[in-house]
Amino acid sequence: MDFSVQKGLALIRGIPNYPVIQSKAKYILLDTSLNALGAAFELVTKMVPEMKAEISGWNEGRKFAVGVLPKGPYITLEKRGDMIYYLGKGLLSPEISLLFKNLDSGVLVFTGMMSSHQAVAECRVIINGNNAYAMEVTRAMAIVQTYLFPSIMFKKIFKAPPKLSPAQMITKAKVYTLLLPAIVKHMI
Repeated sequence: MDFSVQKGLALIRGIPNYPVIQSKAKYILLDTSLNALGAAFELVTKMVPEMKAEISGWNEGRKFAVGVLPKGPYITLEKRGDMIYYLGKGLLSPEISLLFKNLDSGVLVFTGMMSSHQAVAECRVIINGNNAYAMEVTRAMAIVQTYLFPSIMFKKIFKAPPKLSPAQMITKAKVYTLLLPAIVKHMI
């Protein structure tokens, strides 16, 4: 069976322009994942008290971006009041940027195959801006990932997997319910 899988992969890799197709597929996957992350940031800041507490000390108007080098995709978010708002695609003059060095590094993290901590340890991420602010953004992103990823993936993406209370599980279900409409809203 292993031989037939390898043979199948060899056939797929033999498709003309396979590297270009593969690169575009990764770009689309990351673009979609980043849109979901941006929408999830808004939803989680509306519904999760821990997130409101985490961002309460942030300076007003703090913009931060998450993206992939060299040509994107990127998203920019901003703290206004007690909320984080998804401003849209692109680097819209952020104070802090968390940039994955290439598409492969971004795919590993955004599909849950690698934790963001491991990506940082393996130097797959570049931080552009104030390091203290970047750590605050990373903590906020961990809260969002808690409500975005299924619980069975927690061991893979967190050093210490969070244990969700029944109320938090209900909030997570609400986030899942509202996520697709929020993504569509931001794509239009």
